[in-house]
Amino acid sequence: MFDRRIRVAGPGGRGGAARGPSLRAALLALVLCLAATMAGLAAFALWQAQDAAQRQVTEQLLGTARAMARVIDREFARAEALDLPIIGVAGPDGRQLASSLATPERIAAGLPAAPAVMRVFETGATSVGDFTEGNDPGRRRIVLGVPVRAAPGGEVRYALGLVLPRERLLAALQEQHLPAGWVATLVDRQMTVVARTHNDDRQTGRPVPQPYAAQFGRDPDGIIRNATSMDGEPSVLAYARAPVTDYIVAILAPEADFDATRWQALRQLAWLVLPAVAAALGLALLLARRVAEALRGLAQPAAPGARLREVAELGTALAAERQARDQAEVALRERSAWLEAAQRAAVLGVFEWEVEADAARWSEGLSALLDIPPGPLPAGAWRRLRARVLPEDRPALDAALARALSGERPDFAAEFRIRRGDGALRWVCGQGTLLPAGSGRRKALGALIDVTTRRRLEEEREALLRQQEFLAGEIHHRVKNSLQLVLSLLLMQARRAPAEATAALRDAARRVGTVAAVHRRLYEDSAEGATDAGHYLAGLVEDLGASLAESQEGRGLRLVAAPGLHLAPERLAPLGIVATELMTNALKYGAGQVTLRLGRRAEGLVLAVEDEGPGFPPGFDPAASRGLGMRVATTLVRQAGGRLAVDTAARGGRVVITLPEAGG
Repeated sequence: MFDRRIRVAGPGGRGGAARGPSLRAALLALVLCLAATMAGLAAFALWQAQDAAQRQVTEQLLGTARAMARVIDREFARAEALDLPIIGVAGPDGRQLASSLATPERIAAGLPAAPAVMRVFETGATSVGDFTEGNDPGRRRIVLGVPVRAAPGGEVRYALGLVLPRERLLAALQEQHLPAGWVATLVDRQMTVVARTHNDDRQTGRPVPQPYAAQFGRDPDGIIRNATSMDGEPSVLAYARAPVTDYIVAILAPEADFDATRWQALRQLAWLVLPAVAAALGLALLLARRVAEALRGLAQPAAPGARLREVAELGTALAAERQARDQAEVALRERSAWLEAAQRAAVLGVFEWEVEADAARWSEGLSALLDIPPGPLPAGAWRRLRARVLPEDRPALDAALARALSGERPDFAAEFRIRRGDGALRWVCGQGTLLPAGSGRRKALGALIDVTTRRRLEEEREALLRQQEFLAGEIHHRVKNSLQLVLSLLLMQARRAPAEATAALRDAARRVGTVAAVHRRLYEDSAEGATDAGHYLAGLVEDLGASLAESQEGRGLRLVAAPGLHLAPERLAPLGIVATELMTNALKYGAGQVTLRLGRRAEGLVLAVEDEGPGFPPGFDPAASRGLGMRVATTLVRQAGGRLAVDTAARGGRVVITLPEAGG
C-alpha cells in the first residue's frame, strides 16, 4: 500500500524530512494548553467561590449595621419612656418653665426651648433632635421632646425636654463586640458624628466626609466599596438608617479581611497545579517517542520494533479504503435512482440549461411533470418551454429570468401556469440559480415543482375569508340595528313613563347608546387584531362630547393618550364603557373641563378621568358607591383584573384605573 522506497532521514539527516512542528512539540503544546486551561478553570471556580464568600461577609456586615441601627432606636425608646432625668419643661409659647441645666434668672429672662422640644406642639408626637449645641454654646447634646397632655388624646399642654447622654449611645455600640479592626460610627440626621467605637474623642462632633454623606442621604442602607479609614487603609463601609430616629450606623471593615483568604487559596492551588503539569509533560514526552517509532514502522514494515495498536489499525484501514470507495460508487448509483423515483413521487423535476446554446437536459421527474419526452434538448429549449406558459404569466417569468441574466441577482424564482403535453393546465414554481460555465458561457441549475394543489387551496381559503368578512359585517350591522332599536324603545318608554321612572329609563338609554358607540367604534377601527387605544378613545370622546358636553355651558372633554398603546377588541370594549361612564359622571357631578388620560407605567396601563370640580368627599369608597355608573365601572375593572381608586389628593375629582397589560 505504501511506497517502500520512501527515504527516512536518520538523526541529523535532511533527505525527505518534512518541515513543521514535531510530534513531540505538538504533544507538549497540547499538554501545556490543557494544563493551563484546567488551572484557569480551577482558579476561576475558586475565585467565584471566594466572591460568593465575600458577598456573604458583606451581607453579614450590612446585617450587623441594620441590627445596630435598631439598637440605637431602642436606646431612644428607653429615653422616651422617661428612663432619663427630666431636664426641662416648656410651654406652647416657646419658653422654658423649668430646667435643671439653667439658673432661675435665665429661666425668668425667657430662656427659649430647644427646637426638638417645640416640634412636639406641631406634631403632637415625641420629637428627636440632632447632636447640636442647643442653648449652651460649645456643648453638644441630643434633645428629646415628649408631649404632656391634659387628658389622653387631648391637647398638648406642655413638652418635656430630655437630654440623652451621648455616652449611652456609645456604650450601645461598644456592647455589640465587633470583630477586631471593625469600627462602628453613629451619625445624626445632619451628618454629624455622634459616637465612634475607635478614636471617639477625635471624631465626635465632626461632619461626615461629603462623598459618604451624599451616599447616606440617597439610600437608607447600603455598601460603599473602596472606602478609606482614618489611617488611610482600604476598607469596606456598610451603613443602615434607624427606622424610627433616622440616625445612621456605619461600620468600617478592613478590605484585607475580604481578600486574604482568596490569595491564600490561589497560592495553594499553584502548589497543587505545578507538580501535575510537570508529570503531564513527562508522560507527553514518553508518549511522543512511542508514537513516532510506531509511525516510522508504517513507512518501513520490515523494521523491528513494537507497534502501537492504533497504528496497526490504521494500516488495516488504509488497505480497506479502496474496497470502501468501490462500494460507495455503487451506493451513489443506487441513490441517484432513488432520487429520480422521489422526484416523480413529489411531482417535481430538476434541469440544467446552457444559456448561450439554449440547450437543456432534465431529470425523469421533470419529464413526467410536463409530459415531455425524456432526454436532452440540444437547441431551442427555452423557446419551447416558454411556448407552453400561459401568455398572461409570461411577463413575470421573463422579468425573473432577465434579472438573473443581467447580473442583478443570480437566483430566480417565479410561479406560472403551463400546458402539459397532454393539454392539462398545471401551476408550477420555477426556482434556479445562474452559474458561470467557463469561456464566457453561463449555465442555470434549477427545479420545477407542481404547486397546483397549493394554489387551489389558497383560492378556496381566500373565498372562505371573503365569506367570513361578509358574515362578520352582517352580524355587526344586525347588532348595531338591534342596539338602536332598544335605544329607541327606551326613549319612547321614557316619554310615556311617570316622572320618577323617566330619569332611570333615560339613563338606561344612555348606557345602551354607550354600548352601541363602543361597538360601532370597534367595528369601524379594528376589523381584526389589536387597535390603537388612543385613536379608539378619541372617537368615544368625540361622540360623548357631541351628546353631553354641548348641553352644559363652559364644559368640555379632552383626551391625553400616549402613542403606541394597542389593545385587543375584547379588552377595548370594557375599557370604552368604563371611560364613558366615568366621563359622564364627571360631566354630571364635576365642574370645568373633563380630561381623559391614558398611559403606561410599570404596573400596566393607567386610565385617569379628571375634572375641575370640588372632588370626592373624604372617605369616599368606589366599591360602596350607590351610583349605577360607578358600580358599572368598578365591576368591569374588577372583571378585567384591574384596580379602580379615587385620588383624594387631587385638586379636583380624579379617578385612576390600573389594568394589567397581559392579553392586551
